[in-house]
Amino acid sequence: MKVGFSRKCITPPMGVGVCGYYEYREVKGVLDDLYVSAVAFQSGDGRAVIIAADVCMLSSELCDGYRKRVAEYCSLSPEAVFINCSHTHTGPVVGDNESMDIPASPEYDRYFADSLVECAREAFADLKNAEMSVAEGRAEGISFVRRFRMKNGNVQTNPGVNNPDVKEALGTANDKVRFLRIKRERGDTVVIVSFGTHADTVGGELVSADWPGFAVKTVEAALENTRCLFLTGAQGDVNHINPHPTEAEREGLEYDTFDGVPRGYEHAKHMGRKVAAAVIGNIGKTAPVTGDAIGFGMKEIFMPSNQETDRLEEAKKISELYLSGRAHELPYEKMELTTVVAEAQRIVELEHGPEGYRFVLSALKIGDVTFAGLPGECFTDIGRTIEKECGDGVFVCCLTNGGETYFPTSSAYDEGGYEARSSRLKKGGDKILT
Repeated sequence: MKVGFSRKCITPPMGVGVCGYYEYREVKGVLDDLYVSAVAFQSGDGRAVIIAADVCMLSSELCDGYRKRVAEYCSLSPEAVFINCSHTHTGPVVGDNESMDIPASPEYDRYFADSLVECAREAFADLKNAEMSVAEGRAEGISFVRRFRMKNGNVQTNPGVNNPDVKEALGTANDKVRFLRIKRERGDTVVIVSFGTHADTVGGELVSADWPGFAVKTVEAALENTRCLFLTGAQGDVNHINPHPTEAEREGLEYDTFDGVPRGYEHAKHMGRKVAAAVIGNIGKTAPVTGDAIGFGMKEIFMPSNQETDRLEEAKKISELYLSGRAHELPYEKMELTTVVAEAQRIVELEHGPEGYRFVLSALKIGDVTFAGLPGECFTDIGRTIEKECGDGVFVCCLTNGGETYFPTSSAYDEGGYEARSSRLKKGGDKILT
């Protein structure tokens, strides 16, 4: 087995749209740089590449184009290209983002695409003999379920810290940090790390890779001659908000935000350190990967769309008020406002269809380790189901080769909440995925 690594800066210039919220933002400065990183694999005639980008999401259409270009430049199959997004909410819009009414930046889009392709090419130029091993640790106390049943029976996403109307959390976070260690002859060690929770800890209009970026930096700073690549795990229903924080746990967070979600740059650093600690503390206790064959494949699936024509007129009014800057006329605030607006946008967008969406599920197998890619934000229980079915050798990766919508569990549609109400997909998608 031979493995190569490369990284390129993709920090956007001033004025490029910022992706992540249902409000317009544009880059007004930089807190820390964004990167695209690539790990290339070659064994015999088999070749594959994993690419990780510090952006919120990429459409399936964009990823299809990137994969074809990478395949052409690097002499491999498009199905062997695995593109994952960190989901930072302080990164650039790439391509059109009509649902959030954020204009595209053609110049930056070209720069991003060229950087991604060149990063993959450079990773293959860096191939060195390698041995691989896997391990896992825990990053406790930084990821929390964000969906709650309220005492009145309703389900609310991010209902606020210490909310007396909360009855119970719906689900549990997955604290597992999985990593693949790749020791290379006459080259830096490469560590591929995966953890699942939302990267929305910073906010604002200053560019930041959020906690995944700090996890990467901390691993590289602590482990000599090491390069790190981060992959987003199942995170559709979890984030950084501790519903009952101690005084110490509130440090580094600002609680008076537009949507009621506490955020803080220092807290992003804290989360990155916790994820990195799970790697650093277990880096010397890894199990060897057996086999060196490279396998890959994609499967196209069809999911019915979540159309609601009976509520169309109401949805249009809500959407028009919000997009015209008159959100104050709506009888909602903070996360409840975000939920209602997202639901309205979904209903309006689906007025004329489509009846469903075609998505591509991706799989990349390196020895006995499998990277399972889902093109959206799946709930943690979906990730757990895949892990259970596939065994310990699987890395479940969301926002891979696409990322247009949430993949809630079927029970979430019955319960309600932001994720299910905003999802473009009908109930039952979890059964199709798993």
